[in-house]
Amino acid sequence: MDAASPGEAAKLYEKAGVKFKRGLDGADALFETLGFDVVPNGLFVDENGIVRYQKFGGFEARVESDRQAIEKLLAAPVSRITAPSKAAKSAPKATAAGPSHWFRLGVSALERGDKETAAKHWRKALELDPKNFVIRKQIWALEHPEQFYPAINPSWQREQLAKERSQEAGDTSQRKD
Repeated sequence: MDAASPGEAAKLYEKAGVKFKRGLDGADALFETLGFDVVPNGLFVDENGIVRYQKFGGFEARVESDRQAIEKLLAAPVSRITAPSKAAKSAPKATAAGPSHWFRLGVSALERGDKETAAKHWRKALELDPKNFVIRKQIWALEHPEQFYPAINPSWQREQLAKERSQEAGDTSQRKD
């Protein structure tokens, strides 16, 4: 999932040498349906629509163990494939002005080339769901593309998250005064 630059995200998979078919959710359909609040995720569904593998948070096509898990899954006879042991989180209750509403507005604005409005909508979504890393990461990718393309910088993300959480904690304490 990458609302800011699906084409660039696809390049990461190509560079990692991924041999299996993949899709990129640029319209936040999985985000809204499954209710995850962190990326990257790996979700593999067979031709019958059955989820055969899922890893929420930390899935990385460049990581050998993740790639091997998928290659093993694809090589196994259908009768030997077992459903994942951990179910996906239930989707959050959608409201007209909930975080997913604002997230979708941001995606639409970005598709029109209006980065300023996209960021504004995503900041509103993040205000409503401050623990949602998907929303936060889209803002970062929009405002700091050099930290995401051509390669993702996880160290920068950890530092940025710590900085923002510290600022948010400071904002909360100031409101209590």
